[in-house]
Amino acid sequence: MNVVYSSSDSYAPIAGVSICSLLKNNTDADEINIYMIDNNISAENKQRFENLANEYKRNIIFIPQPDLNKQAGVDIEVGRWNISTFFRLFLCTILPDDIDRCIYLDCDTVIRHSLKDLWELDLGDKIVAAVDDCRSDRYKTELGLPTDSTYTNNGVLLIDLGSWRKMNVEKDFLEFIIKHNGDITYVDQGVLNGVLAKRNLVMPIHTKYDAMTIFFDFNFKDLLKVRKPEHHLSEQEYNEAVGDPYIIHYTSCFMSGTRPWNENNNHPFKDDYLKYKSISPWRDFPQYPDDRKGSKKAMTKVCNIMPKGMMIAIISLVHSKLYPLARSLKGKK
Repeated sequence: MNVVYSSSDSYAPIAGVSICSLLKNNTDADEINIYMIDNNISAENKQRFENLANEYKRNIIFIPQPDLNKQAGVDIEVGRWNISTFFRLFLCTILPDDIDRCIYLDCDTVIRHSLKDLWELDLGDKIVAAVDDCRSDRYKTELGLPTDSTYTNNGVLLIDLGSWRKMNVEKDFLEFIIKHNGDITYVDQGVLNGVLAKRNLVMPIHTKYDAMTIFFDFNFKDLLKVRKPEHHLSEQEYNEAVGDPYIIHYTSCFMSGTRPWNENNNHPFKDDYLKYKSISPWRDFPQYPDDRKGSKKAMTKVCNIMPKGMMIAIISLVHSKLYPLARSLKGKK
């Protein structure tokens, strides 16, 4: 099993917890090779990663980060994200040529079960598998996608690298980035969907493999009211994903505000993160303070005290109409 992460030094403790959970719950794998794309990780944290891999008799390989701005010929707009998030689009170049398949995992994940079934999934005529992001169709139309196309989250990807190389999708990704002047909604996720979903090359997989925070912050009916997706998961799949997620993706969400590595977080699966942290080389690292801006803290507080119906109506308007409209107007300037 080939697993890829991309981390900066500041995110290394969080990535370390994810890797610890991966190794702990995948002892059934004959081999695990972890490829860490190195965005200036310190020598101390590299040693911790190596100690962790050695403990489980697995391999970890550090790969220097590429210069994507130079490669694209434009300054890529990363917003609140890190440039590391784009590296997953260029794994054909970054990884050794003999790697034909990999699982890409965001650092802010915890793996609770074996990934054997995901790793062995038959992709058929698709070249990547991911979980539907449950978003308004406005996000699809901004990318030039038909409303009945898939729109998936990039936090967990099963990638057929052999097909990516044969189809030269990196060239298509670069052209998409250049076409949009490096400014794409939801950064690399927008690129992957804008290129591969448009060609019907993405296989949607069960939400349990990428259970995002918003699925825990809202029940099924309220989630659909907030996100207003034209096509969405079933209530049964939702219940399976939040009841027993295989991979928890601790994405940020306005309702809960913080994440499990922050003080005073209330994610229902916070204890899973803390459990794996406690057996990782970062066990003695303190929890991070809640360093969000005052406006974001205020938003979380207001959303939690506002009448639920009013809150859902306002958030739905912002998510499904106003934000996509603002993005489309920005693109026309």
